Amino acid sequence: KIDKLPVTLLSGFLGSGKTTLLKHILSNYDGMRVAILVNDMGEINIDAALVKHQTVSITQREEHLVEMSNGCICCTLREDLLTEVAKIASQGQFDYLLIESTGVSEPMPVAETFTFEDSQGLKLGDVAQLDCLVTVVDCSRFFRELESIESLQDRDWHAEPEDKRTISHLLCDQVEFANGVVLNKCDLVNEEEKNHVKRLIRHMNPVAEVIESTFSTVPLDRVLGTGLFSMSAAEQHPSWLKEARVGEHRPETIEYGISSFTYRARKPFMPYKFHEAVEAMLRKEAPFDEIAILRAKGFVWLANFPGLQGDFSLAGNHYSLIPGNPWWAEIDKADWPEGLEEALGPLWCEPFGDRQQEIVIIGQDLEKEKIVSVLDSCLFDDKVMEKGQDAWYQLCNEAEYDPFYQEWYDSIE
Repeated sequence: KIDKLPVTLLSGFLGSGKTTLLKHILSNYDGMRVAILVNDMGEINIDAALVKHQTVSITQREEHLVEMSNGCICCTLREDLLTEVAKIASQGQFDYLLIESTGVSEPMPVAETFTFEDSQGLKLGDVAQLDCLVTVVDCSRFFRELESIESLQDRDWHAEPEDKRTISHLLCDQVEFANGVVLNKCDLVNEEEKNHVKRLIRHMNPVAEVIESTFSTVPLDRVLGTGLFSMSAAEQHPSWLKEARVGEHRPETIEYGISSFTYRARKPFMPYKFHEAVEAMLRKEAPFDEIAILRAKGFVWLANFPGLQGDFSLAGNHYSLIPGNPWWAEIDKADWPEGLEEALGPLWCEPFGDRQQEIVIIGQDLEKEKIVSVLDSCLFDDKVMEKGQDAWYQLCNEAEYDPFYQEWYDSIE
């Protein structure tokens, strides 16, 4: 049996304290033989005193943004990550590998790399195993970044024109797929502010360990050798928040007014009405003037595109609704994976199958009834539902505008 090399991936914004955490680990790893894969040697500036008795190996690789075939912008190591990690693991000289990603990197694509095969049929997972995905966040700037409407390009974080991500969406992606969240710079906020951030993070990612720190000083056993990462669980990660799988958050005394719920409906949205409702949320227009929706994510069913799920994501002051995968109702059951029909049973409702609205909403001072009422007003009523799909197309075509049509139509073409 080959012992697999355990790996911790460090993610986090520029300035969050990610590199400081790496330095902290290097200064305190005591006796462990550690290999490090970093994107920019200049950022780390490793002191010779930290490289004790040649028990640390450092590999420098630049990172590059590539556009995947599905349109997703992902960070990948320019020099094949699979090759580099496999090379380090095959040496058999190290007890642990640390990968420090760039500030614009998301942890999920790196985790997926462990399932890929190279031209010889080698999987990274055959020689190395992810132990923990750690995201470092700046507690003092968390809400500011979450509410930012800036893009990565606005901050000159990356010059690639294909990268259209916003600051708030990247922050959410880094937090939501982490096993451990290091809440750094806690010394820069008071107790109430710190607990406010912790409460929101726990709603965004209910299963992650939240570790408070100052100057990225954390017990090493909270980020190394944790056993927190599960590939089988990661492969089940849906396109909506884990809160949607867990269900409605358990009843509790809600601190700082932060809570969450899942909106569900079995009717399609009129596109322009849904757009106007979300814009009202972002502009804090009535009835959202006293409600702060900080994060929302899930599946949307648009009336004039019955074949595709809509991937909806709202973070801070920005939202997107892009065409996703086909609904299972669009796919012949003969082509379904084994066991899917049974799994879909609770979600299936004739004559529309698995088509539905399912949106997880997290925020402060949420008034569920008001939010549900606004979203319900975007749905077709029973009379329109009875008329069928052709009538739905006609109503959408007669509307003054459709903010989603061109992007969705182009994706089908």
